[in-house]
Amino acid sequence: MTRELNRLNDVFFKYLLGDEKKKSLTLSFINGILNRTGNDLFTDLEFLDKEMTPITEAGKVSVLDIRARMNDGSQVNIEVQVCKDPDMARRSLYYWARMYSGALHKGAPYRSLMPAISINLMDFNAFEQYTTCHHSYHVHNDETHDILIGDLEMHFIELEKIRIGDIRKLRKSEQWIAYFSHQCSDEQREVLAMSEPAIKEAMNCEMHFTQDEKLRRKYEIQEKARRDYISMMYNIEKGREEGLEEGRKEGRKEGQEQERHRIVLSMHPKMAFLMKPFPKLQAFWLKKSQPSPNRRRGQSKNNIPQQNRTATHSRCPVFFISYLS
Repeated sequence: MTRELNRLNDVFFKYLLGDEKKKSLTLSFINGILNRTGNDLFTDLEFLDKEMTPITEAGKVSVLDIRARMNDGSQVNIEVQVCKDPDMARRSLYYWARMYSGALHKGAPYRSLMPAISINLMDFNAFEQYTTCHHSYHVHNDETHDILIGDLEMHFIELEKIRIGDIRKLRKSEQWIAYFSHQCSDEQREVLAMSEPAIKEAMNCEMHFTQDEKLRRKYEIQEKARRDYISMMYNIEKGREEGLEEGRKEGRKEGQEQERHRIVLSMHPKMAFLMKPFPKLQAFWLKKSQPSPNRRRGQSKNNIPQQNRTATHSRCPVFFISYLS
């Protein structure tokens, strides 16, 4: 059953890392991803309300997957993103800014602000310029790289880019990344569980989760919603590309028509001035200015019989006079 389990499913992810009874797993995950050791280890956490204050624009509500306050006052936001988002960086920075500023109570001094840390697990490649899977960001000096202030810390993890290799040599952060990655097999997870107690506990939680009918039903509903969303976004993108291509074709056709008008009218400046108020007449002039069907390919104008040349060039002025009258 666990072989088919999508560990990035919102229901399972919150069951695993968002439960007060299993916060030791959450601590292990956070400390592992942030590479905290020794005295820097977080030792406790408090889960916070995941729904933030509604945004007035378009009635949108920002929701964080898992949000916790650590024992030193820092806040950590763990978010899972399974669908590619071109604005992922801005979106994450926006969530971080709201989390950071939201901790400052009215009238409190700025020194009371505490670090805010965001961890983004992404089931897609968001940074094409990088080959590694884990990217961390801080605010630092461009020349000396000195950190301005340690309050900003953002982590982006591209699960598809992990290269597992020897599963027994992975670091703590890589172990958790491998656990959530689709590239890690059940056999490799079993090896991880033998060396990392937190991974072993996570795999035990999987068994309990899949045997709970209520949780499993919520999980399936979430999976269906995810598939429907991916299908909808694919169709929207496909329709957009088809619309752009159709627009390009129409644009080329219209551009060619405008270019023909420009060429013809530039050859007859006086006629262009006179015909400007009469678009229908312009269209007629354009039509009559095309090469005569009597002219064969490669045949010069001088080779056209005199009567045809006269008919071709005399009809436009005559029509023009009658049109104006």
